[in-house]
Amino acid sequence: MVESKGSNAWCVPSFDCEPVNKPLVKRAKTARSDRTPLHRSSTQSDFKRKKHETSLSKLLQACEPQKSSELAISRQKQNEISRWLQDKSKGQPSMLILSGPSGCGKTAAVKLLARENDFDVVEWITPVDPAEDENSNSHRVVRQGDRFEDHLIRATRYHTVLGDCSKQLLLVKDLPNVYQEDCKSFFELVEKYFQIGREPVIFVCTETGNSKLMRTLFSPDVREKFGIDLININAATPTAMKNMLKRVSGTLNSIAGDMLHVSQRHIDEILSNSIGDVRSAVLNLIFVSLRVPEGHLKSECGIREETLGLLHGIGRVTNPKRKPHGDSFKFDHDPEEIAAFFQSHSVVFVKFLQENYLNTIRTLEEAAVASDILSLGDVLNSEWRDPNLRKVALSYCIRGLMLTNEKPVTAWNPVRKPRDDHSNIRRCLVTAEARCYEAIIKSIPKETNETLNEDEETIIEED
Repeated sequence: MVESKGSNAWCVPSFDCEPVNKPLVKRAKTARSDRTPLHRSSTQSDFKRKKHETSLSKLLQACEPQKSSELAISRQKQNEISRWLQDKSKGQPSMLILSGPSGCGKTAAVKLLARENDFDVVEWITPVDPAEDENSNSHRVVRQGDRFEDHLIRATRYHTVLGDCSKQLLLVKDLPNVYQEDCKSFFELVEKYFQIGREPVIFVCTETGNSKLMRTLFSPDVREKFGIDLININAATPTAMKNMLKRVSGTLNSIAGDMLHVSQRHIDEILSNSIGDVRSAVLNLIFVSLRVPEGHLKSECGIREETLGLLHGIGRVTNPKRKPHGDSFKFDHDPEEIAAFFQSHSVVFVKFLQENYLNTIRTLEEAAVASDILSLGDVLNSEWRDPNLRKVALSYCIRGLMLTNEKPVTAWNPVRKPRDDHSNIRRCLVTAEARCYEAIIKSIPKETNETLNEDEETIIEED
């Protein structure tokens, strides 16, 4: 196979990636002063021509921010990301961990700010099907970790021929699961990257209750050893969510007016249940704004008579009201209806219950039972292999607390936000354990050391 001269493309899928001092050859850029980014101009022009778009993926694509002022993250965090991108010189390896709650706009911010700083973004997507080695006649299956290593070296060492920018970075949202159990292989890969890599890498980590990435693969010791930077992104504020939904509503009405009708009532309903998750808010806004024929509204889709906010939902669970029903009782507010409002935020709702359930419980026995219920709910929420268990955990916690709290304390109790200090607690426990072992090791009495030394001298004399 003849290699074309003056091209940065490659023909063989694998390389001998050894540290070299040979400088990279920069591509000659064609003069395109009047050209805008292709993906931006094409999508906007296509969406403006039609008002009957029905594809959910294209609707979400049209709702993506097109400039930094439309991002949901704060201006301070935008400046931190931009400064990190600007400080990274071409040809030098560097890593950044972008952590934050799910749906807060981490990926959208990286892609947009990278484009503004003249970076092409190459994103790693973990393949579902096993891949075969192209260079082997035996068609052996390539391990997922090997594919990720090959992709990491290519994307950070060789520039793509499909990009328009002078620089390039690798974006990793879904790290292969093989590194969850084999941390040593990941550390070896990171060390190899810092030896031969030439472009920056950004890892997007979603902070969840059962996430092990920040404790194992990206612990403080690992970040300090390799010089990995960390930027934490907070959940979107109510003001940012309101501005985002207002912008998105105009876009949806203009490109999908035949299928959707987003009104201010729909926006207020989404904002009342919002917890800073931008992705979930946009999806809920699309589904709640669907045009449904009047004849099918009650029979097929059903209708909700009220909008239940997060704080009101917590109050109905922690302060349940009962009314007589025959020989038994009945709740004023059906537990299943409460659970139906918060199925998409089940983990957050359970955390709010954990923070506020003691405010209205009267006896110690009821508090013990409620604590056991919420503990089992945590166990069900941590089982990631079956997402339906989260709905079961939500219904179980709501029903359990409402049944346990027979005579709630009647007093004004404001709903408190759950504290996000799980990572701090883990760090404190690790530090306390290390100091405890150090204290035990260093607390050997001097008399014991002198006795050991005398025994050694006696053994030597006897010899």
